[in-house]
Amino acid sequence: DMEKLAAQARELGASTSWSATEAAEAMKYLAMAGLSVEETMTAMPGMLNLASAGAVDLATSADIASNILSGFGLEAAEIGRVGDVLTNTFTSSNTTLQGLGETMKYVAPVAAAASVEIEDVAAMVAKLGDAGIQGGEAGTALRAMLLRLAGPPKMAADALEELGVATRDANDNMRPMSEILADLEREMSKLGTADKIEAAKRIYGVEAASAGMVLSAQAATGALDEMSAAVARQGSSAEVAARMGDTFQGALKTLGSAISEAKIAFGEKFIEPFTEQVQKAAKAVTDFAKSDAFKAMADGMVSAFKAMVAA
Repeated sequence: DMEKLAAQARELGASTSWSATEAAEAMKYLAMAGLSVEETMTAMPGMLNLASAGAVDLATSADIASNILSGFGLEAAEIGRVGDVLTNTFTSSNTTLQGLGETMKYVAPVAAAASVEIEDVAAMVAKLGDAGIQGGEAGTALRAMLLRLAGPPKMAADALEELGVATRDANDNMRPMSEILADLEREMSKLGTADKIEAAKRIYGVEAASAGMVLSAQAATGALDEMSAAVARQGSSAEVAARMGDTFQGALKTLGSAISEAKIAFGEKFIEPFTEQVQKAAKAVTDFAKSDAFKAMADGMVSAFKAMVAA
């Protein structure tokens, strides 16, 4: 297994803008997230594309993607889907890859429990990002919204009943978020401005009220569903990575990786003979340290030092 991973890291280092060392670091994060050797090797090309598209280091992209994968309870084979969704999101909204990682760590487990797809969550995150609600702030707001709509406390339940909006279907499952939010916007638009704000506060809670009003407005116009479809586009991370690599800076980075691979290949030729010589030298030093000659030399040095101090 180690040989297979090392061989892939070397191959990626020789053929992409990322070095073998960087590839190995990314493999570590994927393994720490629970991916098997085969799953890690399958995921690596996608991780390189995501890192290039997001302009972050390879280890960071692997850490973010694997955390989101685990948060949504997705299979390792879907890590390419995760990479494309993230790329589509930060290239079409006021978000970044790091910011998306921060948002998703708060909302992903709750969204997965409510059967909300990653594309729908990403669309909501994108619209919040455009409104200046980003990172952990967006994550905590979305988490609060999902929790309060899935199981409304009395204040929220009363407000929802007054508006005539149901958050669950006939099977007691949560309705699609875009439908709930669109219904809320339609009913709340009938209220005066003060009553609308009061209703939003009762339903979403004080901390999530701003996010709730932004998303309900987007859902009512159909923009939220359009964004969900847009972030679901496949192959985007590879396309963006290719465009970014097709530059002078990208070419320099690729050249640096190729030189790094050449250094590794050159060094391997000397490892065995150098290792043998170092081991011999270490044994010689150890043997000398145990010898009478070393003891006599050490005693002589101590005597000379004492004499110098006395003088």
